Amino acid sequence: MSKFNFLTFQKSNSDKYTDQKNTLFSRYILIGAIFIIMLIIILFRTSILQLSLADVNQVEETIGEKAQMTVEAPRGDIVDLKGETLAYSISKKMLYISDANLSNKALNALLLNLSNLMLENGVALPEDLLEYFDYSSDSKLLEDKSDAKFVFKKDLTQIERWQQNEDLFALKPESSTKNKDGQVILDPQEFYNYLLYTKFEIEDYEAGGNFLYTVEEAFQIMQMRYLILVNNWQFVTGKAILVGGPVNQNMINIIGEQNQKYTGVLIAETSQRQYTSNSVLFSHVLGYTGQISENEYQNYKSFSYGLNDTIGKSGVELSAERYLHGTPGSIPYGYWEKNSDGDYEYVQGEGGIDPKAGNKVRLTIDTNIQRATLNAIAENMEKIREKGDDPLSSSVVTMNAKTGAIISMVSIPNYDPQDFILSQYDEEAEKRVEAYFADNVNKPMLNRVISETYAPASTFKTFTSCAALENGIITPEDQVYVCNGTEEIGYRVWSCYSKPVEGHGALTLHDAMVTSCNLYFFKMGIDTGIDKLTEMYKKLGMGEYTNVDLPSEVKGIRPSPELKQQTEALPEDQLWFPADTAQSSIGQSYNSYTLLELCRGISGIATGNLVQPHVIKEISNESGEIIKPEVIEIENLGFSETTILMIRDAMEGLGHNPGTATYENFNDYPVPVAMKTGTAEVQNSTSENIQINSLFVCYAPADDPEIVFAGVIENTMLSGMSDVAKQILDAYFGYE
Repeated sequence: MSKFNFLTFQKSNSDKYTDQKNTLFSRYILIGAIFIIMLIIILFRTSILQLSLADVNQVEETIGEKAQMTVEAPRGDIVDLKGETLAYSISKKMLYISDANLSNKALNALLLNLSNLMLENGVALPEDLLEYFDYSSDSKLLEDKSDAKFVFKKDLTQIERWQQNEDLFALKPESSTKNKDGQVILDPQEFYNYLLYTKFEIEDYEAGGNFLYTVEEAFQIMQMRYLILVNNWQFVTGKAILVGGPVNQNMINIIGEQNQKYTGVLIAETSQRQYTSNSVLFSHVLGYTGQISENEYQNYKSFSYGLNDTIGKSGVELSAERYLHGTPGSIPYGYWEKNSDGDYEYVQGEGGIDPKAGNKVRLTIDTNIQRATLNAIAENMEKIREKGDDPLSSSVVTMNAKTGAIISMVSIPNYDPQDFILSQYDEEAEKRVEAYFADNVNKPMLNRVISETYAPASTFKTFTSCAALENGIITPEDQVYVCNGTEEIGYRVWSCYSKPVEGHGALTLHDAMVTSCNLYFFKMGIDTGIDKLTEMYKKLGMGEYTNVDLPSEVKGIRPSPELKQQTEALPEDQLWFPADTAQSSIGQSYNSYTLLELCRGISGIATGNLVQPHVIKEISNESGEIIKPEVIEIENLGFSETTILMIRDAMEGLGHNPGTATYENFNDYPVPVAMKTGTAEVQNSTSENIQINSLFVCYAPADDPEIVFAGVIENTMLSGMSDVAKQILDAYFGYE
């Protein structure tokens, strides 16, 4: 038994050894299998990578073949309230070039042929290179440019940066490389030779002076090659790049008939923004367009925007961009394919998608009233200049009191939107555009209605009155304050502006508004208190965004102890005093608002409702279907009828106060008009001088408000703004 067991034991150990051996063998097999599988995966992925690289290489070798070119959609029209066109798009034929797999020598020959054809047909050559490098002014006058001299167009620091650009020349500073051929070149003539022999290989250095091209021809090629260099990523990825245009029918015929000579050259129809002559009336409302920037492209690329697309840069062109832009299409273009004999033959492209035009945007503004507004402002400024004063600017906004629709909006100085289109090929227009942006004093690009703030001055007495009435500080039975001429109010001595000695005596709200007595409103404001005043100002939208459908709106600031604490540096200056409340109550101190805020606030006082200002009436598609109707937002402020009527009565009184401009304009006006003037002393933004700004607000008819006006003229006490308001009301009511 034991022997058997021994034998069994021996056998078991042997089996165990065998099993271990088998297990190890199995493990080796498993490890080997895993290794082989991993190797296969690596080889497979490597082959995929090689295939991918082969595809990339193939793309680089056959750039432009069987490609389709994206076509930008015509931009939607912008029209005024009555449908009069202000901005539209025109179609034109433009010149493009794509990579047709040409040798360097053949590409240079092609570009010379193309540039000559362009010049013969009045199409300007690309000027990208000329921003940095060009003939000297003397050489430009030479008919024979064989001895032409070249110059850099920017300072050497900028030239160094330009030449070091990795996407352009990738040259290195002398200090960082010993390779002279790769160093930055600061001698213009040497740089010309670098472009000629090295970068673009237009001539062969080893040819011993046997040139293929004249200096003028070589420089034409350089201009064309630099355009391709700047747009190299588009070029090498099969996208056609814009060369110039528009082209005439003669060019179209020649390129079509001699397509082998102009390999890779394309002519495609594209759209260009245009503005009518009336667009200058709407400049800040319309805005302008321009080519998309890199940052803008990053924001828009998910919406199928292209690198060369035109987009809105300001105004409605920007705020309604996604509606105006439309949907791009594509057109096929022919390509050159190598046949069995090794020769290239032209193959016509197929397919394509028609672009879908952008939507039409209709404004709330009538051109006739907009023109009347601009003319009234311009005439008023000219009259003031004739009297020896020098107003810097003036702006006006009028709004429908019931809906918030903007009736007119003008800011002067302004600009011509068409200049941004013309500047692409017109030097004078280009200079005007540069001047628009460079003028930091007059700021013609600034829409002062929504992007500048002003102290509202005495126009704000209407807001303080609203706070006092709604909080029961004054009532129809108890509304009298006494003006003593000069007296202490809020621990400070004040003098009445118009009657500093004898004073006005006892005044009602009506009388105080007509005489614009500061002492009355000082006392009423202090009695109301800064907290209740600020609460009312906020309720009327002051110091808040109006959220008008235009870009670049800023919001004003309203007074409060907290604001003073945040604004002032010294602890003793951070304390809020009754005098601060007094100043705040007449629109000075920490009051500063946009003209649109002021207009909307006055509308709230006139109607008891706060409306949403807007310049877009509706948006419709190509079929005329309205896809975005007008949205009217109204917030009831809950004012008592007494508040509205008492302030209205007081504001109407200014039109019946003899000896004033408001009396001359509105005493016998066909409809009742409620109004308030204001004059603010402010620090001039460009000097240490005190600047006087004159403001005017009104609404009409006073008993059923339709139109609200707010206007300002800067740097003059010779306001004339009630004259401006009358002319606009005449146009609105048809009293011209």
